[in-house]
Amino acid sequence: MRTTSDICIIGGGPAGSTLAARMAQLGHDVCLIERSSFPRRHLGESLSPGVRSLLATIGAREAVDAAGFPRVRHVMVNWDEGPRERRDPAAQGLLVDRGHFDRLLLDNARSCGVRVLQPATIREQRRHDEGWSLRIEKGGRAIELRTAFLADASGRSRALPARRRRTGCRTLALYAYWQGSGLPEQPRIEAGTDAWYWGVPLPDGTYNTLVFVDTAHFRTRPAAPLLSRFRTLIDRSGLLAGCRDPRILGRVMAADATPYLDEESVTPHSIKVGDAALALDPLSSSGVQKAIQTALAGAVVVNTLLRKPEMHAAAFRFYRNGLSDASERHREWATAHYGTVADTGAGKFWQDRATGSRSSSPPLAAEGLKKNHPTANTPLVLSSGLEFVDLPCIEGEFVRIKSAVRHPNLEGPVAFLRDWELAPLLRQVPTGMTSSQLARFWLPRIPLDSGRSIIGWLVERGILVAHRRSAA
Repeated sequence: MRTTSDICIIGGGPAGSTLAARMAQLGHDVCLIERSSFPRRHLGESLSPGVRSLLATIGAREAVDAAGFPRVRHVMVNWDEGPRERRDPAAQGLLVDRGHFDRLLLDNARSCGVRVLQPATIREQRRHDEGWSLRIEKGGRAIELRTAFLADASGRSRALPARRRRTGCRTLALYAYWQGSGLPEQPRIEAGTDAWYWGVPLPDGTYNTLVFVDTAHFRTRPAAPLLSRFRTLIDRSGLLAGCRDPRILGRVMAADATPYLDEESVTPHSIKVGDAALALDPLSSSGVQKAIQTALAGAVVVNTLLRKPEMHAAAFRFYRNGLSDASERHREWATAHYGTVADTGAGKFWQDRATGSRSSSPPLAAEGLKKNHPTANTPLVLSSGLEFVDLPCIEGEFVRIKSAVRHPNLEGPVAFLRDWELAPLLRQVPTGMTSSQLARFWLPRIPLDSGRSIIGWLVERGILVAHRRSAA
């Protein structure tokens, strides 16, 4: 059998199914190949609060909400300050069966018009001038697929050559599923002597316990059966405190949990999304959310490459910079959180992961902002540190170059604020207006309330500062 597509996506996890659904929504002919039958177990069962809003973009939120996955209302934390309960009144996080969750997203992709080959195995893939040729085996029959674009959503296993740069310490996740009486109903996280622990209750009543250890240290310790070593580690924690007759289901498993960034994430004919492009430190507990975010951004990038190839340089820059920035932000966040335990005198595991956490400094001029904060009646002027730069951004269904603002008090250039283009507004700021006068000056370009909100944001960051009139 021979067939064609605009894009072929390898991998049917959250990143692959999200990319597939969004590309189909944009009018492309999409084929997705998944080697495993669903449902199947998969790590990443505690979903961060941002996932549900992202799923609305591809029309999958209602189906996920209807599945009735438990909400995360509180987490038991035993980190640097002793045991405490961290509450989330909004309860936007989810505890999911990944087999069920992933199948819901893949079914959503099908409903968008995606052709799904599952279970199917790629026997050969070749690059040629018009794109790619793949030889696929499904159910004992061969399928020849020609596609213009190839997307790797296969996770850590890789479907395309990789240039992965490690962004944190080598880490191994040891995990097993338990059943028993009195198992926890909400997640638990705990700092140990030379490891950290994460417990996740699942919708079927089982409980997943994960231990994150240093890969080299674990492998150089005296040899012992994995089950024995795992039980010893678990016994040092409070993950099973209060449980009665806990029993391991199946076997203890191990998975690489080292964070990395692929430095060749997009080419004229291919893209990597999810863990194929970027793996975060597991401490963030936001790997699924980031995978979906990369897929949504990747869809716009691929749409640009296929329909506006003259914008390829901007699309490359947008995607690569976005991944790099996300990797660095999460690295800094994780380093700081490891540092809180390292500061209590914890050992090498924590000290290694906290490297650099104490070197960060507040944004430039932060103290000056506190001392010289303009009032409502203060005449304002643009900061001398403000620059206007060109920045690739998403606008509608494509990546385009937009004018953006750069300032020492910003983490990076900003083109849009609350859906308003910032640079055109700032290019029209007369010197000496108060905040109220400026908000009215921007009428009717933007509503008064939006203008006031933007001005407040600019003042807070020292982009609009008090105008000091020179003496006559």
